[in-house]
Amino acid sequence: MSPTQWDLPPELCCRPLAFVALTGLDVVYNAVHRAIWDAFCANRRADRVPISFKVLPGDHEYPKCRTKRTSYEWYIPKGILKTGWMNKHLNLVPALVVLFYELDWDDPQWKEKQSECATKVEIVRTSLQGRNTKVAVVLIQKKTPLPPGEDVVASERASALCNACDLSGKSLFVLPHTDHLVGYIIRLENAFYEHAQTYYYTEIRRVKSHKEFLNKTTHQLLFVRHQFKTGFFSELKQDTQNALKYYRTAYGLVHELRAHETNMLEIKTMAGFINYKICRLCFQHNTPLDAIAQFRKHIDLCKKKIGSAELAFEHTAWMSKQFQSFGDLFDEAIKVGLTAIQTQNPGFYYQQAAYYAQERKQQAGQLCSHEPNVGYPTPDPLDTPGAALDFYGQRAWRQGHQSIDPPDPEKEKKGILALQLKEKDIPHSVRVQTDFVILILFSSKDPVKKMLCPSHRHTHMVQMGEEYYHAKDYTKALKLLDYVMCDYRMERWWSLLTSILGTALKCSYLMGHVKDYITYSMELVGRASTLHSEQKSRIEKNLIKVLMNEVPDPEPECDPLSVKAARALWNERVSLAGSNEFTIEVQDYVPFVQCKAKFLSPSFHVDDPVQLNVYLRPHF
Repeated sequence: MSPTQWDLPPELCCRPLAFVALTGLDVVYNAVHRAIWDAFCANRRADRVPISFKVLPGDHEYPKCRTKRTSYEWYIPKGILKTGWMNKHLNLVPALVVLFYELDWDDPQWKEKQSECATKVEIVRTSLQGRNTKVAVVLIQKKTPLPPGEDVVASERASALCNACDLSGKSLFVLPHTDHLVGYIIRLENAFYEHAQTYYYTEIRRVKSHKEFLNKTTHQLLFVRHQFKTGFFSELKQDTQNALKYYRTAYGLVHELRAHETNMLEIKTMAGFINYKICRLCFQHNTPLDAIAQFRKHIDLCKKKIGSAELAFEHTAWMSKQFQSFGDLFDEAIKVGLTAIQTQNPGFYYQQAAYYAQERKQQAGQLCSHEPNVGYPTPDPLDTPGAALDFYGQRAWRQGHQSIDPPDPEKEKKGILALQLKEKDIPHSVRVQTDFVILILFSSKDPVKKMLCPSHRHTHMVQMGEEYYHAKDYTKALKLLDYVMCDYRMERWWSLLTSILGTALKCSYLMGHVKDYITYSMELVGRASTLHSEQKSRIEKNLIKVLMNEVPDPEPECDPLSVKAARALWNERVSLAGSNEFTIEVQDYVPFVQCKAKFLSPSFHVDDPVQLNVYLRPHF
């Protein structure tokens, strides 16, 4: 599986727009056609109708329409939602196909051109065989038309053209190419939008009509599928209130499905998709409390649906993505005006996403540690014939299988092994970093920075620093940890400071940074450190070695390869003994030496020498 397996599909996350295909436009070589296309695409402000336009050739082949099912009596569904369905209705199957054709009412070759236009319309209809997609014609004309009813020739020829093309009068439009082109285009868009609304309304009715043929014994998956499709078509129709209603119904139905180990991932995947849609629409309707309540319900229902124990890391990866996606939605809502509060803000959800990312890392370490002689199974059980799964959330080696027991136990073992080996190759520290980077970047933004208390920000930065350390990016780790240590010193959080200093000391050793190494060592053997005496003694011996211009012993639990590279750096530093002089500003740290001064007399006369004693007390 790819590292992006848990990312939500872009077609789920986008705002669904009615898809209208424009044909008959040569936008490359025809300047008039190019100007028309630019008017459709350029400056699409919020007040323009929500339509997605695409220029396609007149003979473009649209996805074939399957034979309409008349009975579900013996039909057993193989999954909930096909992976290509949303993209198909967003980008491949238009609600309306508009044919642009250059033809003036007084064209001397009217008959021939009318016939040619009718042929082009028939070609479009043939390519849409079986679909409810509407077809319209726009005549590009050089002259501004007369008001309706004043041009008798235009009325007669428009009627004749509609008959020849089998079009209603509401599907024939005129577009004069004049100085007011954009105004005409906006009027056309509004008419197209009405046709698209009719198409999606028809599709909703078509999906709903299946319900009477379904039974709850064998068609539970179809109840979920049809409610999701109806909600999606409602979004395309821009009826978000009804879309929300259908998605809520779909969400309830998906949790009524009988869950077992072989279908748990599919149920969770679809539950996650529908939950995302519900939360997005709640934020869109400015009802954030409904979104938060829905998300809490979602997590409560899904957090124990782990599935196969051998693939538990998949569950934590999925949970991490749920929290991160909701945090993104919350963040977007704040950017457009929603006011967050300290107890409810995106930072909390990002923090939970990072927590589950860490859990995934730990589980992967436990479950994917196979012996070196264990090879990747062949043939690859994760390969799919069409480069993509048929249904969201299914296993590649048993697509379409819905029974409780896997069809082939041997294939099941190979599939699980393949997933474990793929997981082992994922750079988990880098992936966990990504969650923390999002978290820290988010928590630094106003107004949320004011809402996250300092201790939360410190915790996040320490966690992020630790992950950079595990990812062997020691420079970034030190930068983050140094920032937090300043506050921990001021607030006297000695145990936390000691823990961070330990990681900082490892980073400075592995980078061969002598000055930092000396500074952290002095602090760790001092009074602020909560280390045991044996640990302090070990650090003290290393510090003396460095002061004697010798290479220190490596810190415990450091990566062996990094230690090998560090030794080379230290040997190089030691060989440059003449330049190993450092000034350390101890007022910025909690040093291992306490200093106190005392005057020898309570008062002194002018010009008399002033005598005082300076006391130094080391804390080794």
